[in-house]
Amino acid sequence: MGVALLLSVGCLLATPVFSQPVATPGGKRTPSSQVGAVMTLLATFEDAGVLPAEKSPDANRIIKALIQFQSALVKSEHPAIRALFQKALTAKFGEAAPTVIATFRSNGWTSETLEAVVDYAAARPIWTHPGIVEGFRAYNVGQSDFTLLARIFTEARAVYAGKGQSIHDAAAAHRKEMPGKKQKMPDEL
Repeated sequence: MGVALLLSVGCLLATPVFSQPVATPGGKRTPSSQVGAVMTLLATFEDAGVLPAEKSPDANRIIKALIQFQSALVKSEHPAIRALFQKALTAKFGEAAPTVIATFRSNGWTSETLEAVVDYAAARPIWTHPGIVEGFRAYNVGQSDFTLLARIFTEARAVYAGKGQSIHDAAAAHRKEMPGKKQKMPDEL
């Protein structure tokens, strides 16, 4: 992954540049596992050739979307955000969803959790649900940011599938190279 892109992610996660600070409760910095989670997905997207050009506005938007949606899903107490995440992960992981959610709150994205949210949103009009826009607005992201994130994820998934590979295997390999401890994958739970 480009050095400038990695530095951008690190800086964005270490400093409160958006309207919602990127600090955990108590003023602590974002855990390295959550930084590594964002960097893992960016590297996975880059290897698939679907990451926007490094200096383009969409490159900044995808970084922001990964960081801020992760932050919202980790920290938000908004009932609509909590319900969306619970339903998306339950749809994918069934009874294992509470364990996956707990792991997510500590470690951040995996390709599987992002897939769960993207696929859930693709199957229903989540942005018309009362409270979703308001809940995500507190984290300075909205439907257009999610649309970009979902498009890049689905394009990457298709590229890997076209090569007879799994986006999840690619992400797991990248995760070993990134900051923070190795995340347990949902199928390991």
